[in-house]
Amino acid sequence: MGKIKILIVIIVSITFQNTLTAETWDEPWQKEIIQKAEYFILGQVVQVDSLGVHVQVLQNFGEKGLSNKILINGFSILNLGSSSGQGIRFTFKESQNLYFLLTKRQDGNYAIPTPTSGFALLDKENNVYATYRHSYHQALIPKDIYELTYRAIWNYYKELDYNKNRILKFINEQIDKKPAGFDENEISTFFLQHASLETAYLLDIPIKLDRIKKFAKSNNFHSRVSAVQLMSLLDDKETKEFLFDYILSDANENFDKVIAIRSLKKIGKTVYRAKLMKIMHKLSDEDTGFGGNLMDPRIGTRFPSPREAVTEKI
Repeated sequence: MGKIKILIVIIVSITFQNTLTAETWDEPWQKEIIQKAEYFILGQVVQVDSLGVHVQVLQNFGEKGLSNKILINGFSILNLGSSSGQGIRFTFKESQNLYFLLTKRQDGNYAIPTPTSGFALLDKENNVYATYRHSYHQALIPKDIYELTYRAIWNYYKELDYNKNRILKFINEQIDKKPAGFDENEISTFFLQHASLETAYLLDIPIKLDRIKKFAKSNNFHSRVSAVQLMSLLDDKETKEFLFDYILSDANENFDKVIAIRSLKKIGKTVYRAKLMKIMHKLSDEDTGFGGNLMDPRIGTRFPSPREAVTEKI
């Protein structure tokens, strides 16, 4: 399967029709999932039955201990939008190797956030179907890069030490390159750039505007979103003005405008919040959301229009 076909499958949308019934839910963002997780492991699915998913723990990346075999039998951040009453089934298969972000349940077993989040498949070629932003937006990352970035992210949110020099080296190498697209000869670079920009954001590592501006101006939707999101870590007038102009521009899509609005509200405080209120009537009130297949159960994920984003609480 070519990488461009993989992109269509994992970046645009993962379709779960005919496997998860008619339930829909509001999918959480990856930052919230990492913050709330208690365990980060690599495990192999041994069996899937009426009790849940039986997993052999291959590696535990956290400090909390757990047994070699665990049972995943619930969901920790599942906010249903609609329900058919048929219930939700796990879609894992025996012998799959996956990274899991878990919380412990009152019954002593474990939960993933939702049926479509909190895990990353490790394939036979040692590539990981990784989520850094949201399960709607995934990237195919080599195992060593996934573990380099995710160990750092995990340790950062659990207030543990991590190798900052190695992470910065990876981030800088990718950001210094020309923004990559989705062509066959660029897609691998794009995935690494996506991972680097999102990792910098999750680790609260500010990157100067002059270095990430090219991504915000690129033709790549995912790179634009990552760049304007990362600008939320820069508290300077030039960045605030760039974001304000970005929000006003008709050349930019509603989704990335919403992310830019959230970034500007975070760093712009009272002055720029007031400026946003003054131009709110010029912004679209169209709720475009994540898109994707109408049969995808994540269709219940809430995402505002640019106009609504101006007044939302963040």
